[in-house]
Amino acid sequence: MNDLDPSYDTSSTSAPSSCCVWPLTLVLSSLLIVNSVQLISIVQERSAVKQVSENATKAVARYKLVSDKLENLAKDLMRLSLTNSEAKEIVTQFNIQMNQPGVPPVPPAK
Repeated sequence: MNDLDPSYDTSSTSAPSSCCVWPLTLVLSSLLIVNSVQLISIVQERSAVKQVSENATKAVARYKLVSDKLENLAKDLMRLSLTNSEAKEIVTQFNIQMNQPGVPPVPPAK
């Protein structure tokens, strides 16, 4: 019976539901944008932390290498100071000492 009545409009019943779509779409798209920015920031921070960790590992390896070379040089200088006066002068001038392994170093006197 409503099919025959031209005053009955079916588009007026769908209007209230379409008015709620735009605000909901805007809220969801803004949440999507905010979460995307946060995700990108987290990924960038994670890669920066990984790079710093790799650099620190390389720095520790370089430190160990330099430390070993310096220790060997000091040992050689200490051995040489037993027979060479110039080496002995360097050892006394720079107060070069070798600590015994397993013995904590003695703090300098004040």
